[in-house]
Amino acid sequence: MKTSNQAKTSRAQKRPNPQRRQSGDGQRYAVDYMDHAPVWPASIFCQGLFKPTQNGAPAVELKLSYEASVGGVPMAYTFLSPQALNVVDQAVYFHLAQCIGAGNTVRLESDNPQHAVYRQALGATGYLADQQLFVIPIKLSDLAHGIGLTRTGTNAKSVAASLDRLSQMTIHRRRLDRTSPRCEETEGRSQFLAYLCDDRQVFVVLHFEAVWSAYRRKGVAWINMREHRSLPSKPSKRLHAWLSAWASPVQKKLVGLDQLLVNVWGDHPSSSDVHKDRKRTLQKAIKEVAHLDGWECSLTHDGRQLMVRKPIFAGTLAQTIPAARTGEFGGDAGTPTDAANTPTKVAATPTGAAETATVDSLEPAEIKDSDELTFAL
Repeated sequence: MKTSNQAKTSRAQKRPNPQRRQSGDGQRYAVDYMDHAPVWPASIFCQGLFKPTQNGAPAVELKLSYEASVGGVPMAYTFLSPQALNVVDQAVYFHLAQCIGAGNTVRLESDNPQHAVYRQALGATGYLADQQLFVIPIKLSDLAHGIGLTRTGTNAKSVAASLDRLSQMTIHRRRLDRTSPRCEETEGRSQFLAYLCDDRQVFVVLHFEAVWSAYRRKGVAWINMREHRSLPSKPSKRLHAWLSAWASPVQKKLVGLDQLLVNVWGDHPSSSDVHKDRKRTLQKAIKEVAHLDGWECSLTHDGRQLMVRKPIFAGTLAQTIPAARTGEFGGDAGTPTDAANTPTKVAATPTGAAETATVDSLEPAEIKDSDELTFAL
């Protein structure tokens, strides 16, 4: 007869380790948890929108242009801000997108009296200004915890400062298909986000494109927040975001280090000394990302290009995503649906990796969209 301690040891040995799950071929690590943020890819690919700035760096005015398609509609964007956004701001934005994807929001239709309040706070005018809004109620301490910081007053102030910086950015948008007969307005603007406060928490609304992507979870860049929180440096967090949106879990892809320098820091090095310093930092960041389970990162023989492949996503337990709550704050917002009892199907054998790396355009290689993914916050 087993003793109590022997029984506990036996159960512990049988318990699977979710961090070491293998894909169907028994060789490659596969992610089998859902701790991901569904992010609008343009906010990652737009060079210089988020950058690993040094603490105490002087504020530099930001003006960026980028073209992207949202829901099949070609758009031209201009991002304006009195100061650049840093990697902490990026993480805060990612976690807010994760909250929307997880259904931790209150949905406001245009006929709701609160809609006008938050629309005014967001400064939304013109095209897309009358779209439904998704309000994220969250405590600053929980927001800090969501990006990997401890729940302290100092960290709460840090994420509050990030919310301030993000709220100072203005997005100007313009439709490029001007011939569309249904399009009465072709231009609009809003802040990147806005927030209102009470004594306990903040109520955040994001710009339309971020909400549209995160809520529908279609055409998004899936950012593994567990990986993102574990990375030790700002450059590696920025590199991880870009590679997560660009890399494939199947094919090994090539990207030049000089191009990565621009993608991470948002501009070309101003001198040879800056170039050397950033390249050393980039190589360290590549090693940090390569240490994550399932990531394959290696330099070519000449050291000028990075060959990369991200982990396979193998699926997770099925659960219906709770719909966004509709109505007033503080009231009964409804009960999320019960979790399903069956897991999602996972392919028995993943697609084999390409023999040689490929060079691709900036198209996000996404986790397969599913309404049965379990979001973890």
